[in-house]
Amino acid sequence: MNIDTELMFECLIHLNMFYYPVFATCESIMTAAKYNSIINTPDILRDGAVVFTKLIAELVKILLFRRFKEERRKLITAATLLLTFVTIAALFYSFFIQYPVLKLEMILNSLTTLLAFAEILFGILDILPCCLKRHYY
Repeated sequence: MNIDTELMFECLIHLNMFYYPVFATCESIMTAAKYNSIINTPDILRDGAVVFTKLIAELVKILLFRRFKEERRKLITAATLLLTFVTIAALFYSFFIQYPVLKLEMILNSLTTLLAFAEILFGILDILPCCLKRHYY
């Protein structure tokens, strides 16, 4: 069975383009709500910095891939994977270090984690020479 890893990776980035506005809006609003809430959030500035680093990394990843995917495919895929690792590090911070974590944050971060790990899997397979797409023309 042959898997078109290039197509799968591009589909995941395309799916991320539609998921990102929802994720970015909700994360920004939840961070602002935690900043102004009565709940004790001792490290809100660090939590906010991690959230906005995650949002900026995802935005740069999407824009970079959309702009340069035709010219330098392997290099852009590697850069996209690097930015995805930044996103995963921020997600692990949100899961294990951040306190308090809202339930909506857990749901959105779980969906983002699934999407990011799928991007990493198909991105690595796209870069590997064993999974190169054969052109028969």
